[in-house]
Amino acid sequence: MDIEVLIEKWFNKKISLERIEKHCQQLRIKRRRILENIDLENIRVSCVQRQIHPVNSIERYIDLLCGFVGQAAKNNSYLIIFPEYNFFDLFGLIPGFCCLNQILNKRAIKAKDREKYREKEIGEDREEKSDLKENNHFLTTVFKGVAKPIEAGIKRIVSLLAKEYGIYIYSGSYILKEKEEIYNAGSLFDPEGNLIGTQKKMHLTDFEVKIGIRRASKMEVYSLPFGKVVCPICMDATYFETFRIAREIGADMVILPIANLEEYNLWKALRGIWPRVQESYLYGLKSSLNGWIAGMHFTGKAGIFAPLLMTEGKDGILSLSPSYEGNHLITADVNLKKLYEAREKAEYQEDKNAEFEEKYIEKTYGIN
Repeated sequence: MDIEVLIEKWFNKKISLERIEKHCQQLRIKRRRILENIDLENIRVSCVQRQIHPVNSIERYIDLLCGFVGQAAKNNSYLIIFPEYNFFDLFGLIPGFCCLNQILNKRAIKAKDREKYREKEIGEDREEKSDLKENNHFLTTVFKGVAKPIEAGIKRIVSLLAKEYGIYIYSGSYILKEKEEIYNAGSLFDPEGNLIGTQKKMHLTDFEVKIGIRRASKMEVYSLPFGKVVCPICMDATYFETFRIAREIGADMVILPIANLEEYNLWKALRGIWPRVQESYLYGLKSSLNGWIAGMHFTGKAGIFAPLLMTEGKDGILSLSPSYEGNHLITADVNLKKLYEAREKAEYQEDKNAEFEEKYIEKTYGIN
């Protein structure tokens, strides 16, 4: 029996649907109904920023997610969004992982400190790779092994929490396994616990390509009672085409979970959702994962963004986490009427140069 099969069997045992349902029943959540009279000028949304915290049981993981959903419900939010790689905590279910994790993280931190010193002394700019990042085959095996049990577990947890709290929940991303291929994907659930849809990541990082994750080629738009949404993932926001397409297929809001595998840098962060929102006149809802796991360091701020002139500070920010690390739940009100009015007033919005764009597409994508 190979390692992938053993991992899948272990996680099926540790993430059983029976355990999930039993624990959710014990939470005794008081169900609410806030979606009956929706005011399109006052739609409250929440985005999660959270630190990776390996857990030793699925019950601890449920409690972790439940804490954020419960706070969003208290804030009277219609929607809560979890970040990319929202399942990393579940690696703590692997025997011996916590000890290994500490060793790899300490080694990576020391390596980064040495590199900073080296750069200071000789002015070099080198990328230090962790041992685990270099072992792409091992990571691929782990991801394939955990994929199906974790997907089933997360979907069940999010479905139950959405139903009990009466709220729309974006699951954050997990590994989706179809036949022998794996994808980075996330799912959206309605307040009845029903799956609305699942979106795969379309633009991958070098790291994801190396461990065998496949890219998607299509983006779906979902109609909610308070607007149409799309759910691209992290790197998808680096390219203007993603938001341009989102606008053309009728989206009002973009749900964007992120987990940036790099040290935080304000200017690097600005290559993503903020400029895309300004270009496309859409609301941008960004959740983020941060912290250390297996020698890898993730950073990023959660934020809720709108076109510049629609925000009080004329900075395009409705809400932004105060730090790129730690746990935060940010909340803001979005106004679709105001968004549509802003689009009407935007002098150069949606300007097109068909002749240029045709040549651009041909040269960029090799389309004849």
